[in-house]
Amino acid sequence: MNFEEKLKSGKFIITAEVSPPRGVDVSSFVSKTLMLKDRVDAVNVTDFQNVGVRITSLVGSYLLLKEGIEPIFQITARDRNRVAISGELLSAYALGIKNVLVLTGDYTTTGISKSAKPVFDLDTVNILKMAKKLESGEDFAGKKLNKSPNFFLGAVFNPNITPLDIEILKIKKKILAGAEFFQTQLVFDLSIMERIREKVGSEVKIIAGVTIFKSMEMIDYMINNVPGIKIPRYILEKFEGKDNIKNIGIELCVDLCSKMKESKLVDGVHFLASRPSDIIEVMNILRW
Repeated sequence: MNFEEKLKSGKFIITAEVSPPRGVDVSSFVSKTLMLKDRVDAVNVTDFQNVGVRITSLVGSYLLLKEGIEPIFQITARDRNRVAISGELLSAYALGIKNVLVLTGDYTTTGISKSAKPVFDLDTVNILKMAKKLESGEDFAGKKLNKSPNFFLGAVFNPNITPLDIEILKIKKKILAGAEFFQTQLVFDLSIMERIREKVGSEVKIIAGVTIFKSMEMIDYMINNVPGIKIPRYILEKFEGKDNIKNIGIELCVDLCSKMKESKLVDGVHFLASRPSDIIEVMNILRW
């Protein structure tokens, strides 16, 4: 079964994200990601993560597809207008890539290339609508396609946003626009997921974000530089004054993953900002 079939079958899904290289040597990118082959159900390829120059998500996704790893192609609204987005979507499908995660993208001033001019021609909802129009056989200008794609469209949400009702409203708009699955920012509190389930229903496929904290530097960086991150105080206290940060991080991740699977509130876990070797270690402990 492919990623879509597994998710719709009710299987508890495991996904992870990887970042394409900052250069043309792709060997390390491919070899490290190959560690996840046959261990996770799909791999997200980030799209100009942290507003930095890298090989594109489309190329990274194709490199993984050639190695037998099912990719989730990420595309943001920040760096492209509707023509470029449409072209990349069609290109992805022509290469055999059907899983697409649509994101708005963080503003350029939050990342490395602060002087880059953002585009934001479309937001996430309108990119999803445009992708559905491509599936109907036309582009956004009404021009007929010689053959229609058939994407498996996803979007994201942040369970840490307050008030939560605003984020729930966005989730519902994305569902109406065509999103069939969601991956989330880091989740620490399952009671929040319970509130979201009450509002959006049990049929919506949600893959909850987790991570493996490996150092205090990583924790500080995420708090100070990654938009949308909110790490609860009780989590931070687990690491204060400790030397074995990575071991504590792995124990925390194992505990969260186990609780998420038992809760049945989410349909899987998505490893964010985690090395393949650390992900494998967590999965081995969980016996997944």
